[in-house]
Amino acid sequence: MRFAILPVLALAGTFTSVLSAPTPEPLAIERRSTTQASIISSLITTVVPSLSAINATAHTVTPASAPAALAIAEAAAKTEISAVVSAFTASTAQLKALNTKRDTTAITTRQATVPLGVLLGELVADVLAAVDALLNALGLGPASGLLAPLGPALSGLLLALELVVDDLLAAVETLVNDLLTGLAAGLILAK
Repeated sequence: MRFAILPVLALAGTFTSVLSAPTPEPLAIERRSTTQASIISSLITTVVPSLSAINATAHTVTPASAPAALAIAEAAAKTEISAVVSAFTASTAQLKALNTKRDTTAITTRQATVPLGVLLGELVADVLAAVDALLNALGLGPASGLLAPLGPALSGLLLALELVVDDLLAAVETLVNDLLTGLAAGLILAK
């Protein structure tokens, strides 16, 4: 009977040692995808008024419009495209700075409220809609000169995201290539 208490003490000692053991700290998860999504979301908020202004300008003229009206539309579109390009350049710089510094603070989730792919899709769709409207309004010749800085700015922005979203970039690249191929085919058929 004296030894009957030993299993109870051993069991109590096990529970005591488990409870007194230090608790592990949560794993540090990078906050990069959330921060990148917020940068892209902020970029969309900045760029949408300019893209809307480009669309509005494009809907006021046609390639057959008077040269004075076309010149006014080109000047207005050039101003808005410059604003879009500078916003892309600023966001690219922010993303590149984010890629160089590592933020590994402990957080509970690593998903953004709106997925980065959805934001990029929205951004690319808005830009392509404005480009299409401008091409339809001004024609290929005048519009191509205006749109020249937009391509490298958008490419730089997408390349700044390369470290995190390689698969997404392949999907966006395919989307943009398909749209540009369709646009090129449409321009060839229109001639």
